[in-house]
Amino acid sequence: MKRIVVFILFAIFSTSIFAQSEEILLTIGKNKITSDEFKYIFKKNNSINSDENVVNSYLDLFINFKLKVVEAENLKMDTSASFKNELSGYREQLAKPYLSESLEMEEFLKEQYDRSLKDVKLDLIFISVPPDTEDGSKIWTEALDKSNKIKARLLKGEDFEKVAQEVSDDKAVASNKGHLPYLPILRMPYSIQNSVISLKLKEFSEPVKTTFGYYIIRKIEERPSPGSIKVAHIMVRMPEGISEKEMKVAKGKIDSIYNKLLAGQDFNELAVLSDDKGTSKKGGELPWFSTGRMVPEFEDAAFNLKKIDSYTKPIQTPIGWHIIKLLDRKAPENFENQKEEIRSKIEKDDEIQSIVKETVTNKLKMLYSFKEVNAPERFYTLVDSSIFEGKWKFTGIIQESENFNKLLFKINGLKYDENDFGIYIETAQKRGKSRPIKDVVDAMYKNYIYESLVDVEKDGLETKHPEFKYLLQEYHDGILLFDINKLNIWDKASDDSLGLQKFYKQNIEDYNKEIKLNISVFKYSDIKYEEKAEKLLTKQRDKYSDELLVSEIAANDVSKFSLINSGSYSKNENIYGDKIFALIKENKISESQQFVNIPEDNIIVYINERIKSQGKPFSQIKGIIIADYQDYLDKIWIAELKNKYPVKINKKVLENIKF
Repeated sequence: MKRIVVFILFAIFSTSIFAQSEEILLTIGKNKITSDEFKYIFKKNNSINSDENVVNSYLDLFINFKLKVVEAENLKMDTSASFKNELSGYREQLAKPYLSESLEMEEFLKEQYDRSLKDVKLDLIFISVPPDTEDGSKIWTEALDKSNKIKARLLKGEDFEKVAQEVSDDKAVASNKGHLPYLPILRMPYSIQNSVISLKLKEFSEPVKTTFGYYIIRKIEERPSPGSIKVAHIMVRMPEGISEKEMKVAKGKIDSIYNKLLAGQDFNELAVLSDDKGTSKKGGELPWFSTGRMVPEFEDAAFNLKKIDSYTKPIQTPIGWHIIKLLDRKAPENFENQKEEIRSKIEKDDEIQSIVKETVTNKLKMLYSFKEVNAPERFYTLVDSSIFEGKWKFTGIIQESENFNKLLFKINGLKYDENDFGIYIETAQKRGKSRPIKDVVDAMYKNYIYESLVDVEKDGLETKHPEFKYLLQEYHDGILLFDINKLNIWDKASDDSLGLQKFYKQNIEDYNKEIKLNISVFKYSDIKYEEKAEKLLTKQRDKYSDELLVSEIAANDVSKFSLINSGSYSKNENIYGDKIFALIKENKISESQQFVNIPEDNIIVYINERIKSQGKPFSQIKGIIIADYQDYLDKIWIAELKNKYPVKINKKVLENIKF
């Protein structure tokens, strides 16, 4: 839990971009800290109040924090394998939003969301290609030639339905004659999406290549997405192949139910007659659905219902007769609510992933002066079929010959040779279907270039993005802070039973004083409300309950003056109660003082009662004593660190800090 607290305090994410400054604000021992690093952390934890007193107070906390980090570094705690692994893991996660791939993916997310807001009705002819057919093969060429000839026939005016039923490999063509119902654009393969978006109404596309074959598409209609609906239905099933007499019986049954509805009988009661036994006992209720999820006849009838609780006449679908009732309707979700669902879809879409990688590769090649010197031709004969089992060994090959230093490419002057690529193949290979070795090597080489470019981009993030540099520094320091606090304070306070007992005896009077404070905590927006509250609370508290006070001061306008806490609190139970306990311990509050202003937080604390201890034994308040002992150890340790690492503050730089 303490590690979590550390990161709440010192590692809150920020994406603000600012000009980098090398002005030195602090010197701790030999370590120099710039004003920008301090400003970066201060602004995230003090976004509202940044007057001089608050800055100075926070600077004291920052110095204590940095003293511990400097000590941890001098103890080489940042060189341990566990530290490096943990920081590396954080860096990998923190880097993602800054990388070109993430920025490119964000564009795809927005594009895909915009496309999700449209439904289209298409005509389609499909020419299939067998799975795993090698790209560029004769089969692909023949499929393209066939597709072009089909399009030519359509452009000459041949009847679409006739042509579709004659040539299309779509299994549904016999029943739909090549006509598709309204479908969300987002549910189509990406290449088809692009074609559909670019087409005019009634226009035929060029043959669109997908992994399954070629498609010829005509866009018939386009409309805004109707969102999603929730319906209930009553169904009379008509299994395939039933007799004409049975069909008449089914029609008679659905008509009888419909007439009962018209006569006023409740839909839920009649739903028990439905042949859909999965919904009949729930009033016929179905899950929410959007377009493209149900058979067209059912979907069209359902979406054409306009009023909640209205229902259709009996409609026929391939599985039987239905009466559909509209229960609820929702408009399409906004981008933020849809974002993660769309991201999940994109991450599973090989076509989009390939486009993203190619786009990013090309951008990074330009950015980092990529230069290809030689192709990886040697690997076409070195790699064998063992790669399809994930067992190909480059290390065995280099034992026979070490002449694998032929340069393949350069990135920012860095050289990548055959040896590097060979090691990459061995570590990145996966089990998979057999295919031409050249295709495997070319695909892995393409990915190797991409990953090498991304690694170079990652290595340069601190220079390119100052906020990333400071964010990573926070995580670096936060891990060290946790580890060294654990070593010097938390474990020590818990394990040092003799020291704990001694501390208790030395401070026993403190534990026979206030162990609870009954307080009322108010927040004000302007000093005039604080002054009015002080006047009323110090002179007429007996006339004003907390609620009456809020009403009197700001007419119950909580933006001006409000009660945010009230009650009896021990230590570590209320943030402002703890501040009062600290002020009492430091003798900054007298025994009789009840009104306390905390101006840095715009907070007033009124002490209603100080609840005295009856001298509870050590065992009953051990948790409180451990917390106090930790504070005690911390203060002694900070004093030692300040002697060990002298702190120098550049007053001129501090005065010039602007927020």
